[in-house]
Amino acid sequence: GAPHSRPAAPCYTSCSAPAPPVFCQYPSGLALGGEWDLVVRAGEAGSPDSWVLFLHSSLCPPPGPVLPFPLQLPLGPLAVLLGGDLSIPLSYPPTQPPPRIVWQRNLTALADGRLGPNGSVTVASAYQDRLSVDPQGGALTISPVVLQDAGPYTVEVFPLGGQVWRGDVQVEVYVVGVGELVGKVSVTPPSLAVSEGIGSAALTCAPVRGTVTWTRNGQRLDPNTRYRVSAGTLQISRPDRNDSGTYNCTVSNPFSTGTRSPGSDSVLVPFPDGPEPPTISLSSDGDPEPRRYVRVNSTVTLACRAPSDPPAQIYWSLADASDPLVPAQPDLTLPRVQLSQAGLYSCLASNPQTQRQLRATLILTVTQIPPGSPFCSLDSVANGTALRFLCSWPGGSPAPSLSLQGLPGGAEEGVGSTLEQTLSSPQPALSGTPVTCLGRHLAAEGNCSMTPEAPSGVSLSFQASLDPGDTVLLDLECRGTYRPVEIAWARDGAPLGPGGRYRVSADGARLTISNFTAPQDLGGYSVRCQNPLGSQESNLTLTGPSVSGWTLVRGSEPGSARLSWAVPEGSVVTGFLIQLQGPPGGRAAGEWQTLQTLGGATRSSTVGGLQPHTSYSFRLLPLLGTQAGEPTSTLSPGAIAGIVLGSILAMILLLALLVLLIWFLRARWGESKAGVPPPPELPGKEVWGQDTLLSANQMQG
Repeated sequence: GAPHSRPAAPCYTSCSAPAPPVFCQYPSGLALGGEWDLVVRAGEAGSPDSWVLFLHSSLCPPPGPVLPFPLQLPLGPLAVLLGGDLSIPLSYPPTQPPPRIVWQRNLTALADGRLGPNGSVTVASAYQDRLSVDPQGGALTISPVVLQDAGPYTVEVFPLGGQVWRGDVQVEVYVVGVGELVGKVSVTPPSLAVSEGIGSAALTCAPVRGTVTWTRNGQRLDPNTRYRVSAGTLQISRPDRNDSGTYNCTVSNPFSTGTRSPGSDSVLVPFPDGPEPPTISLSSDGDPEPRRYVRVNSTVTLACRAPSDPPAQIYWSLADASDPLVPAQPDLTLPRVQLSQAGLYSCLASNPQTQRQLRATLILTVTQIPPGSPFCSLDSVANGTALRFLCSWPGGSPAPSLSLQGLPGGAEEGVGSTLEQTLSSPQPALSGTPVTCLGRHLAAEGNCSMTPEAPSGVSLSFQASLDPGDTVLLDLECRGTYRPVEIAWARDGAPLGPGGRYRVSADGARLTISNFTAPQDLGGYSVRCQNPLGSQESNLTLTGPSVSGWTLVRGSEPGSARLSWAVPEGSVVTGFLIQLQGPPGGRAAGEWQTLQTLGGATRSSTVGGLQPHTSYSFRLLPLLGTQAGEPTSTLSPGAIAGIVLGSILAMILLLALLVLLIWFLRARWGESKAGVPPPPELPGKEVWGQDTLLSANQMQG
């Protein structure tokens, strides 16, 4: 409903301060009797830093909801000189209809009325010649100011709805020339003698002509229940070591400021103090978290701090007892720190006046990063019935932690440079499943993987070569997918192992036979690959040097012939001889002459320099070291001529088809004019008779 009517006797009072405690003088006109409500609120005076104390009697009507936050008043106290002008601005949210406003000082009504475009505010008769209220905004103005204008001012705004917006501000009036200027400020006593935690210490600042502010070592005093300021006196209850320092007193008002810095006379030193429990800080030029670890060869600094009066003497105790460089100072530097310097460090802080000694300790961890990454290996153990997974990461200090992940039954973990896990009778389903080793060191991380695989795709191949003594060296190689693997070799069912002419590679996948000869070393060879997940075998039969087939055609250059051949699977060959017989009538017409000696991997060659009008015969001789195999069949001159004659006839047939196509097209074009002409005769030339032999000049054409 409408705002209540204020009773003749005041039913409440309020006052404010920038910070607790808030003191209110009990007004003489305040209604007595009944129960009193005491409410302290922050921010009531329009600022979050102001505190307001309200007193309200239960015998009075309720004042309605108090909503002070919409009002905006200047922060107090407001200072004004005697005879000057006082202006208290006011702002509030617009309301409809315009609100009622009441101004008071010390619960004395100053003005009352309604604001707005047509507003009118009535001023109390005692103030009509000096006080005015803006009917639009509600601001209060007093001119000239007299001493009685000092005190707390309260404004209440009553918007529609029974609410009350209230605000307070303190006004102080100063007189120039009658002692209101601060002048010289002094602090007493000049020195103090107190004991820690006993009694109290008091400093007095005078004269007090304004606001008194205390500082210690240039900083404002922190809120502390042991500090109490009253009428220029700072009282410290149960002083301790944190209270020592230089205390300054500042007295200020808006028109004058005075400061007294008493120097040593006001230094509060209650006792020789300390040392406090020392602390050790740790820094490193190359490590982000030196308290966790520092790396080898980094420069490390340990700093010991122990507040004390007088300053404490510092003594170090090192992890390396043999180190002669032990400084008697707060900072200890370890250049290029080594593993031997890891361990427990302690600093001793001593105050000779208090005879007090305190010690602090710190554990320095020096680490050596293990080189590279973790190494994984997978072995078959227990006579091929179990798998052993091994992970190692040596060379680190402290030792890393290792974890094998992906194993049946969960991960296996351990701390050390090596971690292994053995699976007895592993299931075939484990084949193809990767197992990962994770390595974690204080300063690094790494990993490696291994995948067990049952043998598959096993095949056997060989390669023959000549050693420097022209004896045959044969390598048998097993290839396939398997991990791990145990490889067993056999010849004609009999096991083969290293020794004598047999050598087996470290991984077992290669068998080398030295001084390989035929027919002693020919026959069936086999390899068997097995692990706990399965096995597979491959066989190969080795035969002597031979050629399975060969061809002879005219070469691309005049007077040349090209030979091509194939070797049967399993045939051991280290070389080939291309031999020629002819020409007829020559001095060596019946002898085979070696034209070329070729390696065992060669499968074709071109022979040049053949004479025109001359017939030749060719054959191929495979070799195993110095042992010759069966020569190939001989391609006689007649056979060569047939090859060339067939090529020429094919060319003639192609030309005939081309002429026939041209004739057909021309006949279709002129059919309506001249009819169809008879087909032309095929051009041709008999180059080879039935008994013609291939000569060198014919191979040129």
